[in-house]
Amino acid sequence: MSVEEAITSCLEKQTEHSFVYHVPADFPAFKGHFEGHPLLPGIGQLSFCADSASRLLHKPVEIRAVKRAKFVGPVLPNTHLEITFTARADGWYLVELTNPERGQKISQFILQFVERK
Repeated sequence: MSVEEAITSCLEKQTEHSFVYHVPADFPAFKGHFEGHPLLPGIGQLSFCADSASRLLHKPVEIRAVKRAKFVGPVLPNTHLEITFTARADGWYLVELTNPERGQKISQFILQFVERK
């Protein structure tokens, strides 16, 4: 199973501007990152952002640019990941990732998306 397929299968809940995923222990991005101490890498977090942005915008998108990336907490196996979007007037999105069970901020991005061809 590809990472993209695995992300799609992780979605548990969707509202107008937020998405909740369950990242299981067998999620492919945990393999080798890091042995004995699995952690979802930053690119994995961005992949979840792109999946939820595609759902939000009702078309397949990819990340065009990252203006800011701030990592403040880990995404460990069996974590719930809530992704919320705030559209900005300049065409960018403020995207925040939290652990909804703990109310803990995980990361924050300012991203721009483009339709995937």
